[in-house]
Order: sequence, then structure tokens, then C-alpha cells
Amino acid sequence: MSLGIFISYSREDQRQALGLLQMLRREGYNVWIDQEAIPGASIWSDEIVQNIKSCDIFLALLSESSVSSPNVAKEIGLAAENGKIILPIEIGTVVLPGRLEYALAGIQRTNYHNEEAILHAIAKQAAKSDEPQEVHKHRKTRKQRIRQRVMLGSVLVIILAGIFLLMSRNSSEKEITSNSVIVLPFVTMNLDQDSIHNLDVFSDAILKRLSTLTTLNSAGPTISAAYRDSRLNALAIARELKARYIVEGFVRKHSDVDFVSVRIFDLKKGGEMWEQFYRGNIRELFDTRERVCEDVFDCLRDISGSEQELQVLEKNVHDHPENAAANAALAKALIGNDNIRSLYYYQKAIKADSSIESYYINAGIVADRLKESGLAHEFGRAGAAIASKKLRAHPDSMDLATTYCIALDVSGDMAISGHLYDSLMRIYPTATRLFFNAACNFSRQGEAEKAMDVLEKLRSFAPGKLQETRSDPDFDNIRMYPRYIKLMAATSTP
Repeated sequence: MSLGIFISYSREDQRQALGLLQMLRREGYNVWIDQEAIPGASIWSDEIVQNIKSCDIFLALLSESSVSSPNVAKEIGLAAENGKIILPIEIGTVVLPGRLEYALAGIQRTNYHNEEAILHAIAKQAAKSDEPQEVHKHRKTRKQRIRQRVMLGSVLVIILAGIFLLMSRNSSEKEITSNSVIVLPFVTMNLDQDSIHNLDVFSDAILKRLSTLTTLNSAGPTISAAYRDSRLNALAIARELKARYIVEGFVRKHSDVDFVSVRIFDLKKGGEMWEQFYRGNIRELFDTRERVCEDVFDCLRDISGSEQELQVLEKNVHDHPENAAANAALAKALIGNDNIRSLYYYQKAIKADSSIESYYINAGIVADRLKESGLAHEFGRAGAAIASKKLRAHPDSMDLATTYCIALDVSGDMAISGHLYDSLMRIYPTATRLFFNAACNFSRQGEAEKAMDVLEKLRSFAPGKLQETRSDPDFDNIRMYPRYIKLMAATSTP
């Protein structure tokens, strides 16, 4: 079961790919899948290449959309080049184009709906992988041996070239690492000549502020200065410098008012992750600078701190793979960032300890975000059963009663839980968690007026909790509702 499996698919087949992923992980296989898929115009991810090269079995999910996808064709070609075991899995009847027909010639295809056949094919390859290493050596063709020698030679050349570059590099140059940040000189637009000098007030001040951040490595101003007025975009500069984050800013002037916009890009995620816009006049220049520095610092501190915490949680799971609490903590940290991995670790937590209702409830919430409503309802029912049993032993517990309502929501019994919320709110009129989740319930059911009634009561004793509604998808139904907009505006007013 230690085999590594790579699933190749197109974005249109994401639902089937996720179903295949869940089935294989339930069987204990180690599966890698790209959750977001790769749009045609995107740069082929190094992470995908590395995972194809390191996998033992390559599953190609074939459909009308995937066989016409250039990225799926690249992935299959790379798997064939590296001598990977390729198992084609068809969704319906598929006619292969020439570029795939050659790569998959002579390989038996399996139907997506025949789980038994898929598992049998994988188990057959797993059995082969358990054979003595000497047997596999004799199976290598002459072409494979030649290819291996060529690859070894290429690697040697690359290593020698790398050593040469390292020796020739100026020892005073600061090496930029994967956790580094670059701050580009701010771009001038429509400014008079006297104001141009002020632009470096922003970039230099941001660099000084970021230099105090221990979780990131800030590159010096001499490195970024070389890219002043560069034609390269921010991500291209970050890629060239091997930096994880890059900050760029623009200053525009109209009459006596300056407009400053600042953006932060994340090379790993391949796009913009934060943007803020500021305005003021020349007399407010330094106040604006302080706001810019503080906002950029806070953003990068929170993100780098979260990733550092995530690394600690991942190490804890690696050291204690059967510990339920460790798996659940990692799963919780991954919600919203990598829901597939989050669901996987919640399932591991449930397997290690099936008595914790919150594991089931959170797993159901994640499954719902992955559009797996059937699985979500299953988790919700299991969580509700556990919470109900505990509630019978502790009938006065408001927390258990709230948890039971949330589990019913996840299970799909939202109308029943809505009635329970109404009763509980009368008994516990200042319970923050209870009121917040009741508002979630009414919003999801499309009962905007009831949701707003609850939120307005919540504001009277826990106004800070309302900020969570801005990002919680449960409130998408009421976010443009006039009462909601008015309430949030009033809450934001000091």
C-alpha cells in the first residue's frame, strides 16, 4: 500500500477525479492530485513534474475533454518518458488523438465506473513492486539503459555547472531563498520631477520594516534596484530571482492628491495574493508610508507565520501518523487552502479515534466545499449521532446542543436544526457560537430576514464576531442584502 499514485485529469473531470482520489485513499494508497488543475495558458508546474517522476503508478483519467488537453498530453508523455506504469481509466467512450495513441498503445484501459477492475489493476502492479530488485533490473531494455546513462551524464554536467556558478558568484551577494521577499522600487506615474525622489521612501521603508520579520528573508535594495523600470512583470522577476514573494507599488498624482497602490504576489501560487489602495496629499506622505509599511508587514507576517505553523503540524503528523489529534490539527489548518488534503487528514483522524463528533462535522464541511454533498451528509449524520448520545448524558450542555445543530446542518437536515436553533436562542440569549451558527443556517436556507435578525442580536453582545461573516461562504446568500450592508457599515464605524 506504500505505492505512490499520480492522477492526471482535466478541469472538466474534477468531480470524477476527486471520487477516484477518495476511493484510493480509503484503500490506503498514497495519492497525489493537482486540486486546481492547470489552465491551458499556465506555466507547467515544477511540483507536477516532480510528482510524476516520483510516482510508482500513473493514472490517466481519459475523457473527451482530457484527451484534447495539452497539459494532460504533457503529463502522459512525461510519465512514458520516465518509464512509469500507466493505467488509463476511461470516462465513457474515448477516441485517442495521435499524440496519445502512441504513448498508450498496447495498454489495457479500465472503465471509471468499474472500481473493482481499477483496484485489481493497481494491486497487480503493487504485487510486482514487491518482487526482488534484481528481477526489475533484468527487465530494463537496452533503450532504457542508454537513457539512464545519458541522464546520469546530464546530471553530472549540471552539477559541475552549478559548482562553477557557485564558485564564480560574488561572495558579497545575498543568496535569495524560497522564503524570501523582494520589494521593487515603486513605479512613478504622472509625477513631477521633484516628487520622484519620494518614491524610494516607500520601498526602502518597507524593506526596513520587513527586515525585522524572522520568518522571511528580505533581499537587499541593491538586488531589486536592478529591476527599476524593468519590462518584466512581478512574477517573472520573482521567478528569475527565485523569490517566493514580491512587492510592487505605483504612485500616481492628480492635482495635490497622491494615489498609492501596493500589490503582493506569491510565486508559489502563481498570482496576486494581496492589494491595497491609499490616497492622500504631499503633507500626508509619511503617514501614508507608515500605513503601507504596516499593512505589508502584517500581511506577510500572517502568511509566513501560518506556513511555519503548518510545517510544525506536518512534522507532528509525520512523527505521530496514527495520532488522531495531530491529524485533526493539520486538517483544520488546511481548510480553505488545500481542502483535498484537509479531508484526507480528517479521515485519518476519524480512523484513529471515531468518538470525536467535531472530526466528522469538520470533515463534512470540507466535503461540502469540495461539492461532495453525499459524503458531507454521511459525515454529518455520524457526527449528529455521536453528539446526540453525549447530549443525552449531559442535557444541560449548551455547547453540545449547538454542536448537535451544526451536525444536523452538515447532514442536510437544516430545517430541523433551524427549529432547534430558535428554541436554544431563547434559552441562551447571549451564546456567541450558538447565534453565529444559527445565522449561518438561516442564510444557507435563503431566510435572509431571519439571518439578519440573528446577526443584529449578535452585534449587541459580540460585535467582533460579525467580521467572520465577511469571508464565511455560508453568508454568500445575504452578502449583498441591504440590511447586511448597512449592519456591516455600522459595525465598522468606530
